[in-house]
Amino acid sequence: MMIRCSSFLLSACCVLAGVGAFAPSATKLLNLSSGSYDSIVKLSVSKKSVQEMKEANSGNLAESIFKGGMFGDEDPIPEAVKIASKIKSVKDLGWTQPPKRAGNTRPRHRAWGGESEKPVQLKANYDESNEMCVEKWLTKEEFDVKTRSSGPAADAVFVALAGGAAYAERDNVESLLAAWRDGRNFNEAAFISSVKKGQSELLTGWAFFIGLNAFFASCIVFPTNPANKFFEAALESLLRG
Repeated sequence: MMIRCSSFLLSACCVLAGVGAFAPSATKLLNLSSGSYDSIVKLSVSKKSVQEMKEANSGNLAESIFKGGMFGDEDPIPEAVKIASKIKSVKDLGWTQPPKRAGNTRPRHRAWGGESEKPVQLKANYDESNEMCVEKWLTKEEFDVKTRSSGPAADAVFVALAGGAAYAERDNVESLLAAWRDGRNFNEAAFISSVKKGQSELLTGWAFFIGLNAFFASCIVFPTNPANKFFEAALESLLRG
């Protein structure tokens, strides 16, 4: 019985953690003024309006998720090749100073907190004048500015540099830029290979995140399903040593 309760509680915590990434914060909810609260309570909308709001919210959510140049109507690779071929070195992306140490912290995958994580240079106590300061990370926004690009093609280049992570690191970018060059010529095949690898990392991370949350949700909704029984047995074995 204890094992089953532990399994249930662990499943609930995992589901809540996944939902928490999309749910509004308590602070935002408490910041509603009494006037706005009364307006919300008195507001009456038709079924059509509700449906329109759902569609609008769904579209905004879909647009806000970084797709790495995938799922578009047109192939972004031809334009992505043009963007990438103009990047000669990391200086073109904002790393103009001698390299600093990488540090122990790595950028998170977008599915596992990366979307809301701040780049290392915006975190507390970051000081470039300190000789022990770590190297800054490249953000998608800075990449767009430096390359004067945007849209799916720019996303495809960035996912090649950052993989599934929300930010790109200098040492990885240097290695990739070197691999994309065959002497003075741009190696298109090597670049496309990097794009595919980055997109694969992005998809794999999201698939694992969604699948894990779906699994724990199923354990709550259907506590007698075989997967949950297997999970209980594994947990029991772990607790008993």
